[in-house]
Amino acid sequence: MAHSSPAKVKAVAMTAPGKTEMRTYPYPTMDHDSAILKVDMAGICGTDRHIFKGEATELRGKSIYPYVGGHEVIGTIVEIGDTAARTMDYDGQLLVPGDRVAIAVEVNCGECWYCRNHYNNTTCENQIQAYGLHPNADTPPFLRGGFAEYMYIRPRTHLFKVPEEMATDVAVFVEEMAVAYHSLARASVPFAPVNEGFGPGMSVAVLGNGPLGLLHGVMARIQGAGLTIATDLSDLRLKTAKSLYADVTINASKVGVEERLERAKELTEGVGPDLVIESAGEPEAFLEALQMVRKGGTIIEVGNWVDLGKHVPLDVMRHITSKNLHIHSVFHCGTNWRPVLKILQQQANRYDFPSMITHRMGLEELVDGFGTVTNFDECVKIEVVPHKA
Repeated sequence: MAHSSPAKVKAVAMTAPGKTEMRTYPYPTMDHDSAILKVDMAGICGTDRHIFKGEATELRGKSIYPYVGGHEVIGTIVEIGDTAARTMDYDGQLLVPGDRVAIAVEVNCGECWYCRNHYNNTTCENQIQAYGLHPNADTPPFLRGGFAEYMYIRPRTHLFKVPEEMATDVAVFVEEMAVAYHSLARASVPFAPVNEGFGPGMSVAVLGNGPLGLLHGVMARIQGAGLTIATDLSDLRLKTAKSLYADVTINASKVGVEERLERAKELTEGVGPDLVIESAGEPEAFLEALQMVRKGGTIIEVGNWVDLGKHVPLDVMRHITSKNLHIHSVFHCGTNWRPVLKILQQQANRYDFPSMITHRMGLEELVDGFGTVTNFDECVKIEVVPHKA
């Protein structure tokens, strides 16, 4: 049955730090190379939180505002051009209206040195678009984020068909899980049997247990982690970590940093965890990770996605060189999410991914409730459901 297109599309736009409003945009038009999605669910990300707080106001030298956010998107195809139907799916499957898909965040140029030579989670120098981030919401065709009823999918976007049996509130974690997938893959590159890198049975500490940290903990468990430690400022988030992966939880608002470091040593034969993952998004947490990890251990720095202008007293010799560390920075989620969807599908009965969702907001609720994302004692993961009844 043909899709009946509305004349106008509702979307929630952020116009300045802390300011959101309901907007209406014209329903987008498409051609042979593009598509239109009805948004089923879209997650609010830590980057959206920083933008809301005014800690990230520019991207690639231009103001972010106004923007329609939402880059963690699951949507249903309602219209698709004949060329796009044959080429947009990453695996080369034919796409048709009614298919539920995940959207790769970045549309890269395909021509710069990084696009031609590097692995798929290195950003392009001339990125054309990042869904839910840029170009901004005053630039036609406007609807590039998941905090809207419908989205325009531009040419050269990678889509991933979601298995029919996978619940949307599981599939919606694929973007963040893709970050964890790449993080742990990089940490596993050295030879684990000689205690270099990360391998089965090794101890892991996750500093910061928002959704990204939680999924890193889960991914480490999937790959055979031994003892797992979770730290956070929020009892709510630590409770979630305990239910998903953590053997030990430490509330960093109640236990000082020196005591946290000592506790981690006590739990790991007096040396510190084999792998420490910084996902709190604060420079101080990276310094703590360097202090906590054992000599010869591995650090994954994945939390600091926004330059907060904060500086920490890093002693390169004491914190890095003398400890003979492996340090991996991870900034992107890659372009091939098919293995990640398979992992979510295989592990959905073992890990209750939807338990991370504390709020499901319609667009009207989002206008007034966006700031909830800044309250770690109230929320873990907020999902936006644009067509919520």
